[in-house]
Amino acid sequence: MNRQEAADSEFPVAPRELKIELTGACNLRCQFCYLEAGDGQAAGQLPEDDVFRWIEWAVDNRLLAVRFTGGEPTLHPRLKVFCGYARLRGRFVILNTNGLAAAELYRELFPLVDDVRISLPLLDSRRLDDLAGGRYVLERKLACIQQALSAGVRRVTLLTPLLPENHGRLEAFLELAQSSPRLHWLPLRYEPTPQVPRPWTRGDAQAFAEEMAALLERYPGQTPGIILAVPFCAVSPTSLGARVFHGRARDCGPYTSLHVNARGCLQACCCVREELAEGPRAAGTLAEVRALPEFQAVCCRTRLPEECQRCPHVSRCCGGCRRPEGMVSHRGRSIDYLASFVDQ
Repeated sequence: MNRQEAADSEFPVAPRELKIELTGACNLRCQFCYLEAGDGQAAGQLPEDDVFRWIEWAVDNRLLAVRFTGGEPTLHPRLKVFCGYARLRGRFVILNTNGLAAAELYRELFPLVDDVRISLPLLDSRRLDDLAGGRYVLERKLACIQQALSAGVRRVTLLTPLLPENHGRLEAFLELAQSSPRLHWLPLRYEPTPQVPRPWTRGDAQAFAEEMAALLERYPGQTPGIILAVPFCAVSPTSLGARVFHGRARDCGPYTSLHVNARGCLQACCCVREELAEGPRAAGTLAEVRALPEFQAVCCRTRLPEECQRCPHVSRCCGGCRRPEGMVSHRGRSIDYLASFVDQ
């Protein structure tokens, strides 16, 4: 395929956000985490100059938002400076956090952040401690949520990976989010990892889709659907998947965001390990990044199986997640293992 053919066959790609992974370190050891974050301060941290250069790259290429992630970004000693600089440069500032940093640090950060995204996998305190490898994890997360709301943060987002044990319990998360108009709930697909490459079965996908559809009926306009890419055909009927799952084109990289890993290298998506450029100078412009074969490989319609290309929902679904651990081969093409036309 030549470059023009690739451009003609790609899905609409308009990234508006740059995610910057400040560190691989984390102060929890969550069994469901897909990042394999390191312990404490042992993992590497992105140098300060690199972070500033990537923020400038986002400005130069008109990416409206900068998101600081990790690992746990509050473990980077210069996080406050980065948030302040991104805001000074006119970016919408998003901070991902597990909610376990000191209240004093959050007190300094929250005035500089537009959207605080706090992971909230379970509402069972004892079970969450077991899965996250910490103590009083739920209580500390809830305290962080309340602190962010009290500080006047414009948007506080709850990120909930849908672990199988959350079956039948989604309404409680939705009710929590309704306690404030600035509180938003984003239920996420439970993503493949090297340790657990197939964390959902199609039965899990079906159960969550039906439960979410019921919430959409019960709470119209208040239920977000399920974020992160799931093949719509993972459930029956496919129209249910199209209603409940957002699809890659709506929420995933590179369609809406690009990712800078903790080595300072650009990736089309945090799910895809191929590095596009070592640093912003090597990256060039966004247009040049989009023309790279490695970029095209993750957002090109012709790379999907024929079953996907015939599907009326392909422009939204885009074949599901591209995380390597969850991909399977099908007639010479790679596809998400949850797709209905492949063997699990």
